[in-house]
Amino acid sequence: MSRTTASENDDITQYIILPMILDMIDKWMSWSEFTPLKHLHPEQFQELLDMITIDHVEVKQRLKTADIKVVKAWKPGATLDYKIFVRRYEENLSYWKGHIKSEISIALGKYVARLDKSKFKKLPDAGIEEKNNVFVDRKLFVNF
Repeated sequence: MSRTTASENDDITQYIILPMILDMIDKWMSWSEFTPLKHLHPEQFQELLDMITIDHVEVKQRLKTADIKVVKAWKPGATLDYKIFVRRYEENLSYWKGHIKSEISIALGKYVARLDKSKFKKLPDAGIEEKNNVFVDRKLFVNF
């Protein structure tokens, strides 16, 4: 039986993934043209870091007021394991790494969507054409 509410579970997930996103963006800032965020202006990387840092601080404060502490349990494997101390009780929490990757992707997409799109870099046409309102990416085709 879990002693946490659904919103507390969401906060725990955010508490876990936001530092991972911060690390990724920090690394991507120096090699931005080779990353999935190559369309961002260099100043927008700092905006992303600021937004995510503010949200991470808010999540930490909510968890602290709810008397919840999250501690990583270092185990090799396909899962990320944590010990959650909830109001004097201890719980184990495991996330499959694929699930965490999808959560990171969703969260990063939401943060990028909040950026000013007029500052995005104009990238050359990547071979995408429109056929009856359906976009076809020519890079996905294999020629034999």
